[in-house]
Amino acid sequence: MRSLPRGSTTAMTQGLAWAWGLLSLSLAACGPLEAPPLPVDEDGTLSHRYGTLTPRGDFAATVTRYEYEFATQTGAARSVLMLDVAPPGGDCFVVNAPEGLTDLHWNGAIPLRAESTPGGIRVCGPGLFAGQVKLEARFTVPLQTYDFTQVGFSRKFDRAGNLFTYLLGWVGACDRFGPCDDRTDQLTQYIFTIKHGASERVLCPGKRTRPSSTTTRCELTGLTKAPTYSSFAVASNPAWRSSILTEVAGKFRLELHEVPGGKLASALHGSEVRAYLNWVIGELGPLPYGPELRVASAPTEWLGAEHPANLILREDLPDLRRDYANMTMHTLMHEVVHQWAGNRTTLSSPLDFVWKEAIAEYLTYRYELLARPPGEAEQTRAHWDRLARTASYYPQPEDAPPPVFLSYSADVYGTGPLILFLQLEPLLGEDVVLQAIKDFLHQPGDRSVEDLRAALELASGEDLGPYFDAWVHGSGDPDWPYFEVSTEAHDGELLVTAVQRSLSGTRYPISVDVLVEGATEQRVVTLDYGLAPESDTLRVKVPFDEPVTQVTVDPENRVVNRRFLGLDREPTPERWRF
Repeated sequence: MRSLPRGSTTAMTQGLAWAWGLLSLSLAACGPLEAPPLPVDEDGTLSHRYGTLTPRGDFAATVTRYEYEFATQTGAARSVLMLDVAPPGGDCFVVNAPEGLTDLHWNGAIPLRAESTPGGIRVCGPGLFAGQVKLEARFTVPLQTYDFTQVGFSRKFDRAGNLFTYLLGWVGACDRFGPCDDRTDQLTQYIFTIKHGASERVLCPGKRTRPSSTTTRCELTGLTKAPTYSSFAVASNPAWRSSILTEVAGKFRLELHEVPGGKLASALHGSEVRAYLNWVIGELGPLPYGPELRVASAPTEWLGAEHPANLILREDLPDLRRDYANMTMHTLMHEVVHQWAGNRTTLSSPLDFVWKEAIAEYLTYRYELLARPPGEAEQTRAHWDRLARTASYYPQPEDAPPPVFLSYSADVYGTGPLILFLQLEPLLGEDVVLQAIKDFLHQPGDRSVEDLRAALELASGEDLGPYFDAWVHGSGDPDWPYFEVSTEAHDGELLVTAVQRSLSGTRYPISVDVLVEGATEQRVVTLDYGLAPESDTLRVKVPFDEPVTQVTVDPENRVVNRRFLGLDREPTPERWRF
């Protein structure tokens, strides 16, 4: 059955009424018969007994824009969802939502009915085959955070005693704040209207204006859309003062919002940030959400969080334990990459989270290797290695039931960049890996780990099926390999024999270096198993003129391996980035 054109339902109803009238006149000419009344349901549409003239049931729709009003001092919120209804339409929409919604409206009128569903609400109005519905609701966001994180609505004093207010969304969390489609693959537009105290300085995603002393407005309505998990974010601090950290006319302008006496300004050098922004824009293209990029210092639990056109960095980054050689600069560079990798290009599903963080870490590392002081890139690799050796999940876990997202997401910062990129450099080529990332991020949309594999295969011409099967997909505790290495000297040469071991007997595609040392001599021996290993044993002969005193597998922390059997699992680090 062909769908009716948009707006034709009323015309058809009138046409049927006219036809019914003609039939009545014909019957009257044959005798004294009265035409029966038109069969109409309670909502005014023709009855199903005579054919469905307005569609019934739940319809599929895309949220094309959120208009969100929020009061920082009370938590009062008003949500407007602009829905693009897909054929064959229907008369009800199901959406994730918190309990306690009020003042529901459907295209400006009170809905015909509304009911709770597991995790959301079903709202019904006059049916339509296709077109648009404007869904509105009010909700008071509780002053509450979730899952041992800062996700939610919170107030916290910074180091200087100023009150920092944060409305923070994340994967699967935008429905904490009102009706919201929390699927990660959805990209849409936003208009935020924030009501606040006259002294508050407020940041929110998109182009920012301040129509009055108590209102800040942010619009993200251009062609470049963004996902809900990073876009629902409002931050304020009355003591923030803004300064220009660096800028290049027409290309970027980085504003730093920090309280007097804050430590980020002194830890970030404008010339260094400018050099990095020029590099990353040269690799990935213009900043997706316009040239203005705002960076704010705050008492956050994560090291940093990316929001479209906004970055929130932890205020005490310069004082933290040096997991990275330069905690502040590394975190800033990481979050900048997310403007492309995670915002403009989003996740197909929550368990694709690994590629987002892997790209942010790997590109930051590439710049450290290229242009930062000696030792920074090396320390980044060492940190990845420490994290990866105690990972609890594969990069694409196939556990049933799936792992708790918070636990899984904290697990990818080491395994992600190592497995998806760094380990592939000697097998594919460094330039090939970088080109694959650029191709992968070239167009907005949602991407999966399988899409990343396809980009790597296209750039390299190689079949990465065996590699991804071994390293990326799996269930239970990861069965990373370890290597038993022995040496045998003979006539000025050294035979290095390596046996790859794993509990499952999997032959891992890998190229791993071994450092062989003597009293005065050392040599790096590369054990290249290739992309489709035929044996778990490799033998390599190299010149070496003295007895071996030490053998070190993977001395530069470039591969994931269970270097120490029986290693007690380290506690999960407390600080993570988006």
